[in-house]
Amino acid sequence: MDPTRTPTTRHGIRDPAATTAPLEIRPAGRPDVTAISRLVTANVGLGHLLPRTPEEIERHVSRFLVATLDNTVLGCGELAPLSERLSEIRSLVVAAGSRGTGIGTAVLAALVAGARRQGVPRLCAFTHVPHPFVAIGFSIVPHTWLPEKIMTDCQGCEWFRRCEQTAVVIELGWGQSGPRGTARTI
Repeated sequence: MDPTRTPTTRHGIRDPAATTAPLEIRPAGRPDVTAISRLVTANVGLGHLLPRTPEEIERHVSRFLVATLDNTVLGCGELAPLSERLSEIRSLVVAAGSRGTGIGTAVLAALVAGARRQGVPRLCAFTHVPHPFVAIGFSIVPHTWLPEKIMTDCQGCEWFRRCEQTAVVIELGWGQSGPRGTARTI
């Protein structure tokens, strides 16, 4: 490889997989708010996420994890409590040029691990791309199985009753064997 040339993806953006610097997943801080807001806003325009204001992101920045490479934020996700027994993974997004490199899966795994450490018994997400969630043990469920989400966010959403996202859930509080001895936990 030519050391004077930075490896790029097919979109002409630096390829995070081709660098020697390790990907870091860490808690977000105030300095990350602008980068998180840019990632979220870019994906709202594509129809992948619901809008979040920079002020809302700043208010909740302590609930975010960011994936960085060479101090550049390439992905993020938030672990948001909906009730005492349920938290939601939201605003899980990776920069367009870094998709397909495992960054989103790494952030997702870190959010699930964080929820487990916090003792969150049940975790959900609403997504247009359910397969990464299902691959690590989430189940696809009807939206009505998550009334906390409906009461907190859905009723005020312009897409209420015509939502195109898939609801997924995982029971983290069941232990290794599940309620009937068959549940898979991560």
